[in-house]
Amino acid sequence: MKNTGRVFLIALLVLTATGALAEGNNRYGVRAGYTDWDGLQQAHVGLTAYLGELWPNIEFIPNVEFGFGDNTFITTVNGDVVYFFTEMVSYPWGLYGGGSLSFNIVDPDVGDTQTDLGLSGLVGTTYTLANRHKAMAEFRFGILDSPTFKITFGYTLF
Repeated sequence: MKNTGRVFLIALLVLTATGALAEGNNRYGVRAGYTDWDGLQQAHVGLTAYLGELWPNIEFIPNVEFGFGDNTFITTVNGDVVYFFTEMVSYPWGLYGGGSLSFNIVDPDVGDTQTDLGLSGLVGTTYTLANRHKAMAEFRFGILDSPTFKITFGYTLF
């Protein structure tokens, strides 16, 4: 965790800057889950920003995740672009699928830190609660230089 403070600050600036660029009803939340990356098993926690539609049903949802376990600390900044399948489910449910370009920093306790650009696919569901906050569950699978799979649960705070 040599550069954890610097990485966290960069991730926070990225989320803040992208939030400032978007219009309208931005939502921010927390996320946590389980990661498997070629046998490396970790828990991850993170922050997410729902920045609204780019086109009808297509949203940009950047997020940052911090993975820990198996003597390795991983920081991932994801640029998720997803399509919401509004024709397949009814409110308060949501169903989405998409992809992500990510920047991964892998920092093992022993050895050199590695950085990679990664590509992954994802599918998920949302549920809008009475207070207008959203709960989500997501499955992500690696395509190139990304975790083999991740399962993530999240909640919008505001």
